[in-house]
Amino acid sequence: MRIAFVPVALLLSACSTTATLYPVQGPLSTAKPVVPLVATADGILGNRGNITLTIPPADKCKGQWASSAGIGYNVGTVNLFSRYGSASGLGVTTTVRPGMNRGEAVLLCESGNIIEVEFYTGSGTANGFGLAKDKNDNVFRMIF
Repeated sequence: MRIAFVPVALLLSACSTTATLYPVQGPLSTAKPVVPLVATADGILGNRGNITLTIPPADKCKGQWASSAGIGYNVGTVNLFSRYGSASGLGVTTTVRPGMNRGEAVLLCESGNIIEVEFYTGSGTANGFGLAKDKNDNVFRMIF
């Protein structure tokens, strides 16, 4: 029985999705044309995985993401949604309720840039939205 479980677990952990990050504030938002970034996240059927993206022209970034099951969680003043939500048209107060999962990711780039991500997904789905901010003062609205 255990032997059959291992290949299934490996197959499920390899599932991936893409997330599009739209620059809404900072240097990348003033480019003409504005170019969205596309991240790839694996392990989406679980609670954690790897995430990668490239910032043009060739800054490769990689890191990890994790999410937690819906819990009573009030967003305070120390997170991306409260600090940058208004820049992307999102409200600044959020409460996670049953049926929603809150997650975070951190990506380290070859250039030394660091990208922090906060996101929310519907329970049992790989669909959601979030915000990201990098060390170069770029703020992104993320949809996946």
